Amino acid sequence: MNSTGHTINSKRRGRFVWLPLLLSVVWGSAASRAATYYVDGNCPSSGSGASIVCGSNGPKKTITEGIALLAAGSSDVLRVRGVHPAHDGETAAFDGRYFADKYDLALSGNATNPIVIEAYGFSGTAGEKVYLDGTRAPSSGWRICSDCSTGPCAGVPATACSQTWYATDSGTASLVIGAQKDDGTPTYRVASLSDLTNSHAGYAGTSPEIDSYSPQSGGAILVRWGSSLPNRPYVFNNNEGTGFTFLATSANLIVRGFTFRCHRRGSLYFYPATTPKNVTGSNNIIYYTADVKGNGSDYGVTLYNVTGVTIASNEIAWTGSEGIHGQAMPSGPTANIIRDNWIHDTGDVNVLGPAVIGTPSGMIIGDSGNGAVAGDYTGTVVEGNLIENTRATLSSGRGFIMENHVDNMIVRNNIFHNTHGEGLKLDANTVSMNNNQVYNNLFVTNSDGGSGHGLQVYAAPGLTANNNKFYNNTFVNNLLGAMGITCLGTCTGNEFRNNIMYASSAQKVVDWAGSGIFQYNLVYAPTSNNLVSFNGRSFSCSGVTTSSDIDGDGVANDNNRCANPGFVAPSSNDFHLLSSSAAINVGTSLGLPSGRTNSVNNRIAAQHGLPAYADNLPMLGSSWDAGAVEYGSVAGVTANLSLSDPSPTGPGTVSVTLSTLTSVVQLPGPLTFLESDGTTTVIVLSGTVPGSTFMGSFAVNSSVADGLGTFSLPLNSLLDSLGNKGNTIASGSQTLIDKAPPSSPQNLRFGN
Repeated sequence: MNSTGHTINSKRRGRFVWLPLLLSVVWGSAASRAATYYVDGNCPSSGSGASIVCGSNGPKKTITEGIALLAAGSSDVLRVRGVHPAHDGETAAFDGRYFADKYDLALSGNATNPIVIEAYGFSGTAGEKVYLDGTRAPSSGWRICSDCSTGPCAGVPATACSQTWYATDSGTASLVIGAQKDDGTPTYRVASLSDLTNSHAGYAGTSPEIDSYSPQSGGAILVRWGSSLPNRPYVFNNNEGTGFTFLATSANLIVRGFTFRCHRRGSLYFYPATTPKNVTGSNNIIYYTADVKGNGSDYGVTLYNVTGVTIASNEIAWTGSEGIHGQAMPSGPTANIIRDNWIHDTGDVNVLGPAVIGTPSGMIIGDSGNGAVAGDYTGTVVEGNLIENTRATLSSGRGFIMENHVDNMIVRNNIFHNTHGEGLKLDANTVSMNNNQVYNNLFVTNSDGGSGHGLQVYAAPGLTANNNKFYNNTFVNNLLGAMGITCLGTCTGNEFRNNIMYASSAQKVVDWAGSGIFQYNLVYAPTSNNLVSFNGRSFSCSGVTTSSDIDGDGVANDNNRCANPGFVAPSSNDFHLLSSSAAINVGTSLGLPSGRTNSVNNRIAAQHGLPAYADNLPMLGSSWDAGAVEYGSVAGVTANLSLSDPSPTGPGTVSVTLSTLTSVVQLPGPLTFLESDGTTTVIVLSGTVPGSTFMGSFAVNSSVADGLGTFSLPLNSLLDSLGNKGNTIASGSQTLIDKAPPSSPQNLRFGN
C-alpha cells in the first residue's frame, strides 16, 4: 500500500507483481543476508568496514565498531585482522593486539547459518594471530618511586626502589589488580611489596620476570618494570574484564580463532538466558585469566544458566580458577556440548604469581546457583577433552568437578592426566548426582598433589548419588586408587562394568563402601593385600575371579579378573593393549550406555605429547575389551617402500626407504630381498620409534641376481600403538635388477 492506503502494482509482460514482494526478492531480507565486514586496528582511520583495503570503504578500526555492522537475523561475517605487514597507508606492521574491557554481543543471527566473528584468514583451525587483551593504560600514567620509606612506595625494598613504578586508574581498571608485559603475558603477582624481587625460584613465565603488587582495592599498583617503562605498561580491566560477553538476547553466533589474554573474568562470558543460544565458541586460545585474589571467578569460559552452547577445540591455560565454569538452567534441561578442549596448568602460581588464588580445576559444572538448585543436564555431553597439570591454590585443582546437582550428563572420551586432585569428582552437595554416564575415559596419574582417587563420588547427608554408569574406563596409577566413595546419603544402583583399574605399585585400586554392580572389570596391582573393597567386602588379587561375588549381590558370577592388563608402553602413556592382554574380550554389552558403540575417541591427545587415542573402533572380538580402548583394527599396519634407484635398479649402493602409513612403536625389519634365482639378501633398517620412516642400504653387486626381485618383512613386523600388526608392503615391493651396462649406440647420423 502507498501512503493513501492503495495497493501499488507493477505491470510487466501483462502480469501484475505485488511490489513489496518484488522488493524483498531484489533486496533480500536480513534472514538471507550474508555480508562480510572487516576490522583492522592498524589502518590510519576507520572506514565503512566493507573492504580489507584501508580507506573510506576499508576496515573498521575497532572490534566494537565491527560488531555494530552485523545485522540481526543475518548470516553476516566479521573478519578481524591480526598480525600482518603494513599495507595501504599503514605506517608499520601490526602486532594484532586489541584492548578492551569487554565486547558485548546482544544480537541474534540466522538460526541455520549463524553470524560468524572470526580471525581473518581463519581456515578450519586458525587464521591470523588476533590478540584480544583485557588491559589498558592506567589513567594516572606511571611514576617511578623516589622515596620508598613513605608514600605509595613505602615498603618497597631499597634495592628495588629505583626500578619500581606505580599507577592508579579512574576508569575500567580502577582496582589495578594486575599488569601486562609487552609480550602479552602477565606480570608475576606477589603478595607483598617486600617480595618485589624479580627473582623467584621456580618462576616459569616468560623472560624477564617482572613482579607486581596491588592491594586490589583501588590503591596504587606497583610494578618493578626496571629503570624504564615498556612500550605498553598496561593494567587489567576490572569493570567487566571479559572478552566477548554474550548477553541474554544473543543467539545464533560463532566466535572462533582468537587469542584472549589477561582478563579478569571469562573470555567467553555467557549471561543467563531463557531460550537456547545456538552459539559456538571454537578454536580460541584463552590464557592468563586472573581475578582479585580469592574471588574464584577467574574462569576461561563462563556459562551462567545457558543451554544450546558448544565450546569446542579451545586451549585454556593459566587461569586462576577453572578453565570452564557452568551453571544449569533454573528450569528444564541444560544441553551444552563441551568437546575437544585442551585445558592445562590452571592455577600455576609459577607463571601467575602467589597472589593469584582461586579454584583451579579444569572444569566445574553444577547447579543453577544463586540459591537455586536445578541440575538437569539431559543433552549435555562433555567429551574428547584433555585436562592435565592442574594445580592447587585456594582449593585442589581437580580435572572435572560435577558440583552440587548434576543429573543425566554424559562424560566420555576424555583424558584426565596429572591433576592435583581427583580426575573426576561427582560431588552431591545440594541435591544429587544421579543417572550420569561416564565411559571411554582415561584417568592417568591423577591426585598427584597428595590425596584423592582417579574417580571420586561424594553424597552429603540426605542427598543421593544413584544409578550412575561407569563403563569402559581405564584407570592408571592414580594416587589413592582408581575410584573411591564417601557416601553420607544414599548411593545405590551405580554400575561399574568393563573398566581397567591398574596400579604399578601396591595399592587398593577400588575403595567403594556403597552398594552397586561391579562386574566384568579387570583390576591389578602387585600386592597380595587388600586390592578391592566394595560394598563392605574386601578382596586380594587371588580373590578376584570370574566366579567371585565382588559386589555382594549374593550371586557369584561377577566375571571380574585380576591380571596385569598388558599395556603397549605404560611409561610413554600408551595404554593400548598388547595382543597378549588379559583385557581382550572380557567385557560385556550388558547394561552398556546406548552411546557407547565404539572405543575411545579422543582427537587431541596426539597434538599434546600423548599417544593417539582417536581410535573410535567397534567391538572387534567376541566381546568388548575391558578399558577405554579396543584391541586390534579392521586392517593391519602397512608400509610403502622406495629406492634411490627405482626399477630398473642398476649396480651400486641403493638407499631404501620404508614409510609406514601409521606411526609404529617397534623397529621394522629386517627387510628380505628375494632375488630372481631364489637367493636372498637381508637389509637392516634404522630409524626412531615411535616413527614412520626407516632407512637401509641395499648393495647391488655381482652377487645379486639380475631379474625381478621382491622385498618382504617378517610376520607382524609392523606394530602400531594400538597393538595393530602387519607386514604388508603396499607399494614398491618389487624391482627389476639390471646390472648390465647399456649398449653403445650404433648407426648414429649427424647433419642432414
